[in-house]
Amino acid sequence: FALLFMDGLVVFTSGVVFGLERAMYALLALYITSKTVDMVQMGIGYSKLAFIISSKQLEVGQAILKDLDRGVTIVNATGGYTGSDRKILLVVFEQKETTRLKEIVRVIDPLAFVVVANAHEVLGEGFKRVENH
Repeated sequence: FALLFMDGLVVFTSGVVFGLERAMYALLALYITSKTVDMVQMGIGYSKLAFIISSKQLEVGQAILKDLDRGVTIVNATGGYTGSDRKILLVVFEQKETTRLKEIVRVIDPLAFVVVANAHEVLGEGFKRVENH
């Protein structure tokens, strides 16, 4: 938070002293710098993580295993609103497979609830190898 505050203060001050146009260039440079630092720290190749809640979880899971050749983990959960037992499918996949995964789910269960998030570091089979030391 302190770094964000200081950067904001510098950009604001540059806007007052040098004008709005130069402050916008400073803001753009700040954004590019932060993205570059993220890329260096986290790596370029983001993986994705999907949580899928479906009444057809077995069919969806089998299609992901077969069509995407990705592992599927079934997580037991309880619905917060209904209190009913549910199964959540957890899938980790490459960013380029996002459209295909969503299409697989949509075709089998158009009413499925799908959350896709970035996974910054994935270790294990099919992804980056874990080094033994």
